[in-house]
Parts: sequence; C-alpha cells; structure tokens
Amino acid sequence: MKQKIPFVAVAVFVFSLACPPAHPGDSVSAILAAQSLLPDEPAWDAALALKRLGPQAEADIAAAAADPAQTVPARLAAGAALLQLGAQREGALAIETVILDELAPLERRIEGAQLLGKWGGEYATARLGLLMDGPGIPERLRVELAYNLWKLSSRPQAYVLLEDIRLHGASPLARAEALLALAQTDRFPALKDEVRKLAEAPGAMGERANHLLLINARLDDEIRRDDFTVRLISEVVQKVRDYYAVDEEDKEQVKRLQPKNLGETSAQALLYSLDQFNDYLNEEDSAEFEAQLKANYGGIGAWVGMRDNRFTILTPMYDKPAYQAGLRPMDVIDRVDDMDITEMKQNEIIKMLKGEPNSMVNVRVHRRGWKEPRTVAVKREIIQIDSVLHQVLPGDIGYIKINSFNEGDPFRRIKSTAGLVKDALTEFNRLGVKGVILDLANNPGGVMVSGVDVAKLFIGDSKLIVSSRGRRNDRRTTTYKAGFGRPFYRAPAVVVVNEGTASAAEIVAGAMRDHKRAPLAGRKTYGKGSVQSLMPVRTTRDRARIKLTVAKYYLPNGETIHRKGIEPDRKVPEPDLSVAEAEARWKIRDQHDVQFWLEENNRFERHERTYRDLLEFDNFNPSLYPEFDSLYETLVAKYPKEKIDRELVRKEIRYGIASYLRDFKGESQYVDLEESAELQEAVMTLGESIGGLPDTPLFAAIAKAAMENRAKLAEEGDDLAEGE
Repeated sequence: MKQKIPFVAVAVFVFSLACPPAHPGDSVSAILAAQSLLPDEPAWDAALALKRLGPQAEADIAAAAADPAQTVPARLAAGAALLQLGAQREGALAIETVILDELAPLERRIEGAQLLGKWGGEYATARLGLLMDGPGIPERLRVELAYNLWKLSSRPQAYVLLEDIRLHGASPLARAEALLALAQTDRFPALKDEVRKLAEAPGAMGERANHLLLINARLDDEIRRDDFTVRLISEVVQKVRDYYAVDEEDKEQVKRLQPKNLGETSAQALLYSLDQFNDYLNEEDSAEFEAQLKANYGGIGAWVGMRDNRFTILTPMYDKPAYQAGLRPMDVIDRVDDMDITEMKQNEIIKMLKGEPNSMVNVRVHRRGWKEPRTVAVKREIIQIDSVLHQVLPGDIGYIKINSFNEGDPFRRIKSTAGLVKDALTEFNRLGVKGVILDLANNPGGVMVSGVDVAKLFIGDSKLIVSSRGRRNDRRTTTYKAGFGRPFYRAPAVVVVNEGTASAAEIVAGAMRDHKRAPLAGRKTYGKGSVQSLMPVRTTRDRARIKLTVAKYYLPNGETIHRKGIEPDRKVPEPDLSVAEAEARWKIRDQHDVQFWLEENNRFERHERTYRDLLEFDNFNPSLYPEFDSLYETLVAKYPKEKIDRELVRKEIRYGIASYLRDFKGESQYVDLEESAELQEAVMTLGESIGGLPDTPLFAAIAKAAMENRAKLAEEGDDLAEGE
C-alpha cells in the first residue's frame, strides 16, 4: 500500500498525539455526544478517542455508526474508529453513507473521503474508486475521492480524473484543488510552475500552494543529503518486515526476511545497479573469493554439477584426490559421510565435501555398469587450480594458455600466474623454441597486478604497461611499468584473443599490441577496463566485503578499453556453428559419450597409437578413425532428434580423445590446431616472424584454413560496405 501524507495530514497527525488518553469513565455515547456539540470541529479527534476504548467497544461503535439518528460528525467519527479497529467494511460503509448524503455539508462529505484515505484499507480503496465515478458527486468531492484513492493505491484512474478536473472542471475552486492534489503526487515537477502561480492567490488556497512549494523544496534538500540513502533503505526494509505477507511454511522466504539477509540483498542490489562488476561478498563469499584469487581451496579436486537432479562428478582433476581415489566422470554421489544428499542443493553438498586438509570424506558412488553402489574414501587436500598450461607445438612453437590471473600463495608454495608463465618460458628457452603463442582467449581476467607481471616478462625498458585513474584521484594517475633493461623473453610472440578476453587479460594484450611486442590474432575483446577494489564492511566487523569499481584502466596509447574492447591485428570470423549443431555438441560433451565409448572394450588401448597420431592431424577424414562408424551409429541412436553428421562426430572424437587423455590418463592436450581458427591465424602470423613454417600436411592444412578465413572476412567486409 502506497501512502503519502500531505501537509494537512501531517498537521493532523502531530496534533492527535496531544489528545488525552481515554478515561475509564469515557463511553461511546459520551464521546459522540461531545462531538455532536461541536458541529464545526473535525471528526478525527472523536475517532481517536473511540479507538482508544479498544475492541471491547467495537459493537457499540458499530451500532452508533449505523444509527441514522446520530449527527453527521458522530457517524464520521464512529466510522473512522471502526477503520482503525480493523472493521474495514463496516467503517467504510458508515463513512460512505455520509459521502453520498446530499443533505450533508460538502465539507463533511470531503472529510469522509479524507478519513477513508487516512485509515482505510483494500475495501476502502475499492469503494473510493466507485464513489468518485458515481452520478451526482460534486467536483470538489470527486477531487478528494480521487486524491485519497491515489494515496491508498496510486491507481491510474485517480490521475486521469484529477487531470480532467484540473483542465476542464466547471468550478475554479475544484480546478485549483485538483491541481494541488496532483501536485501532492509524483506529478509535482511537471506542475511546479502552475503551483507557483496559485501561490499568488489570496486566502487559504494560496497558502496551501505556498506550503506545498516549501514542503517540496525541503524534500528536495533532504533527498540531496548523504543520509537520504540510509533513511530510504531503512524505511523500505522496515515496511517489508512489518507488512510483507510472508509464507511461514516457506523456510527460504522466512530466512530471506531476517535482518542480515535483507541488508545483504539491499547492498547487492545497490552495488549491481551501478555496474555488473560490483558485488557484496558476505563472510562465506569473501573466503571463497580469496581462495580463488590464490588459486587454491580445500576439497577433493573435481568439477561437479547436477545432472538429472543427481549430484554428479563431471571431471575429476587428474592427480587430485578424487581421481586418485578412483572417481571418474559421470559418477553419481548420493551419500556423503552417511548423510543422504539426494534432496540437498549443490552448494550445500560442495560444502560437505570441503574440509580440513588431510581429513577423510566418504562418498557413496553409483556408476554405469556397477550393479551396486560403492563407498569411496577420499582424502581432502589443498587444491591448486592450474591457471597456466603449456606445451611445445609442431614446428618448435611454444604455446602458453593462461586461464586466469592469480596471485598465488607463497606460504603454501603455490606460484602466481606470472611465476608459472616464467617457468614455461624458461623451458621454451632451454628447448630452443622459435616463438610463442600466448593464448588469452576466454580468459576473464583476475588480479590486475598479476597481469602486469606477465606483461613484464615480454616488455622491458621501463615501458608503460597500464595506468589507472579513479574518482578521488582524477588528477593523479597510477602507472604500472615494465622493469629496467631487456625483458625476460625476447623471441617473437603472438597473442590470441576473443570476445571472452577481459580485464587483466586485456591489459596484457593491449600492452603487447601498443608496444608492438606481439600482434593480436582472433576477435575483438570483451571490454572490461574497470578496477575493482575489495573493501571491508565495518558493520559486519570486517567479515564481509564489497567489490567496488574504483578506477578505469588506460592502455599505453592512452585509450580506455572499458566498454570498447581491443580490436585484433589479425581478425578471424565468428565460428560458423548452427544452433542445432551447438546443442548436439553440448549434449555429447556433457554426457562424456566419446570418453565412455573409448573406454568400452579397451577400445582406446587397442587403437591408442592411431588415435594419438590422428589427434595431431587427421586431414579432416573421419574414416581414418578406427571403429568410427560404431561411434557415429551410437550417437545417432542416442540423440535421434539432434542433427548429427559425420563431420560433427569427427570433431567430437577429436575432443573426446583429448579429454580422455586428460581425464583418464593425466596427460596434457591443450590445443587443437586443426579446429581453432584463432590458433590457425596465430600460427600463420607467428610463421611470418620466425622465417616460415615446416612443409608438412598439418601446416599446409592450417595455411589453407587461415586463407579461407581471411577470404571470408574480406567478403563480409565487402557486404558490409555495400549495405552501408
């Protein structure tokens, strides 16, 4: 219910506080008799006195309200008292008889509308809507009925009627009152000039207009004050707690209405309304966020999720506890330490799996092919998530994939992202690689200084890596520069980017491009160039934090990447993947169909050498894969509604072999040069800097694919030009 209290109503409320409490000798008849002796006085004072008699007097008050022998002020007072005592229907109907009484003074009928707007509820709202459109209702009374309807419900029909009377009313007084009524709604800014003109009128109407101008000026001043936010949120939260019709049987809803949760929800909404990178982190969120930044957490070491409403191991990390204990992809867990988890939420289950390092947790596992579930004991460990993967590609090309930028944890001997990249470059220098592909595709960022440290490995001579400028220091720029002298790695390099490259990853890419250290290959980056800072919240004793945007990044060339992104030097077209094909591939990968097919009947072991060779290069020929038709028929039968052809299955068997080697053999298969347009362009670009690429079928296929992509981009560019 929306309730706005005008100046007059405020005055009434303040004066009512001074009314003396009901005395033991007071009675309904005595109070109404006193009211009847004061025919020119408003009824609210007697209404408050009747209300203080309490529910035990409700029957006598109702009888008086329905008694036509009572005076008009007495009936209004009795009806208003009933409204306050909760007898909404009886009170509204008693007041309605006065409003409809053509013999009653107009001011008393107007007072009845005011009482309904002050103490009425849903029933009074419905009656006001009907009364204001009724036949024979004077214009001034219609104004008051419409205004009080707006106070109770903000119904559009109230606006429409008031606007109509303001513009076309027969009575000048009614037009002025309609103007003031509208000005007391949210329409004041549009009517401010008209109210100023009315304020020049002599008498009560001019004074009311003046008061309205003063009140709005004061409200505008209060809204501009810093404490307005606190007062507003406090009021909203209090109204929610006082009036929201909570479902007591809904435990989650009851929990959300607790002060702590209401406060956290308010904080989250406020922060997110500014930009999507702000957040409120409660105590648990803060701990988890820190663990992610340090690239470690305590647990069993597996990617998990809900599949068919069952808690499922999606991918156990090789050489981590879950894998070492024997857990495999698509294993279903239904008990943790003798507790049934089938009705629990995913986050609750994950919390149970986490614990102190070196402690044990028992899980009951269901696996395809097992007749009975088995209990598996897993030893919890601090889990380090690899942020950097690297390998040497054919043609003596070094490849480094950075998934995120982390600061590491020196106390647990967990290296930072920059430390891991340096280790990879050290190995590449030892092996004599000719150049490096730095893959930042789909890298969401992470710790900004970690990205700066990675850039320093490639850029030297104190060159600018990135600068930032915030609100409080808008004349002061914080700069991050490379070290003195030559960088650690000086051989040719290419950086791969796409629409998933963001934040710290964009800083690295931008610095490499601006200093002409490495060209960028791929697609335009995301464009997240803002700096977030973690700030402790004192109200929570520093247990919670807010992640707040405090500055913007600027590249060495002075440009900001925020909401703009970085255009690569060597572009590649968008993936040509239909919705149907994407859906089919997602289902096949989600269910690990190819990995399980490879495991059946020792299929991978029987054809291991051939599968490994084809993974390096298959000349785009599905028939070269042993038992390919078996996999194709299996997938077509399992997904009859999906569009599955031989080329899609060829791509999926390549992905499946690489995943099998990773998940079941613990080997690293990070890159597929045959399938990635970004990497094909990166290889071609790097080849121009290292004196060419080997004359092999693989590189011939890469060159052909890259040239086709370039031609496609050129054609798309021509089409765009024609369209413009």
